[in-house]
Amino acid sequence: MLALKASFNSLVLLTALAVSSTASAGNNSTELSVAQIQLKDLRTSQSSVSYHSQKPTVLMFFQPDCSWCKKQGKIITQLVSECGNSVHFTLVGDKGSKRQLKRELRHFSETIPSQQSTQLFARKSGGVKGFPTTLVLDTQGHVLAKRRGFTDEATLRKLTNELSQGECALQ
Repeated sequence: MLALKASFNSLVLLTALAVSSTASAGNNSTELSVAQIQLKDLRTSQSSVSYHSQKPTVLMFFQPDCSWCKKQGKIITQLVSECGNSVHFTLVGDKGSKRQLKRELRHFSETIPSQQSTQLFARKSGGVKGFPTTLVLDTQGHVLAKRRGFTDEATLRKLTNELSQGECALQ
């Protein structure tokens, strides 16, 4: 477990470097990418991509009745209010019907975009084997970092601070 945490922490630092150099990077066909995959919004049924074209995205996969997802969702809600101007946050529901996933949204802030996953989206993002799963996406939908399981508040704060290049100050 400590090795996994250390690995994710090093990914946080690599993410900051990758995000800052994304504009000059070429498209590598072996990298994970969810670019242009349209997902249905769980609240409005409109379709859109899961990332933001102007700022990096922290995406959390959740499933019905996942207590760890709810805990991490509370942290993300805090971060949205503190860092929403420089980092985009998205929730993606998986392993449940649209009705079940919509019901779960009562545990998350209404200000966080919420979408329903598809098999293609899950596969292109590297697969989802545990919940919550957290992804970091660049502005073109490329997966820069991935973490399976609950990510604590300190790590998420460090991540958002790195992604925002210091605009989202650590509390």
